[in-house]
Amino acid sequence: MSVALEACPALVLNADFRPLSYFPLSLWPWQEAVKAIVADRVNVVSVYERTVRSPSWEIRLPSVISLKDYIPAARRPAFTRFNVFLRDRFSCQYCGDTLPSHDLTFDHVVPRSRGGRTTWGNVVTACAPCNLRKGSRMPDTCGMHPLHKPYRPTNWELQENGRAFPPHHLHHSWRDFLAYAEVKPRGEAPRPGKLLQRPVRRRDDDGFPSDMTSTDYWTIELDS
Repeated sequence: MSVALEACPALVLNADFRPLSYFPLSLWPWQEAVKAIVADRVNVVSVYERTVRSPSWEIRLPSVISLKDYIPAARRPAFTRFNVFLRDRFSCQYCGDTLPSHDLTFDHVVPRSRGGRTTWGNVVTACAPCNLRKGSRMPDTCGMHPLHKPYRPTNWELQENGRAFPPHHLHHSWRDFLAYAEVKPRGEAPRPGKLLQRPVRRRDDDGFPSDMTSTDYWTIELDS
């Protein structure tokens, strides 16, 4: 049986043969991978059995590719909702429950109504019940303090956290280049492919426009 083209993404490695990203895992659709091969921007490391053809050439779809030019990691991770969740390992910082991303929101430790800012040091992951229970009260007033003090993570820390959440599907040719943690936290981490398809469910006081797309919702830079 022929494998659908959509089921043949390519794992993208940096020039040092490490994945560009663990979470979400750096995968390119087959079209982008083939374009990069034709443009001589990547090396083909491993291939699928699936072949695509044009009138003048044919090529086996790559399952693993490596960039020819090394891309250094950003000096600081983007301050996004998704990265806040990843820093906190998708766990509510008040009750400790690990939940899927669509059941999480973020909370200002010092409420904005009390002068709190939207910064790495004042925002934590929270489940809806805890967020509602804390409301606009100060931690000392309501007796709800974060389990871990919020901080600005490094890109390395986010990638290490991402290793705890392997995708549902790992092609056998990828395994030599991936090193996921053996034990995952309780609950289910979000899967990027599904994550971006979910309708936006905003339960926090971020004030984002109602017509924002779900993709923007997860990746937009938060104000600081």
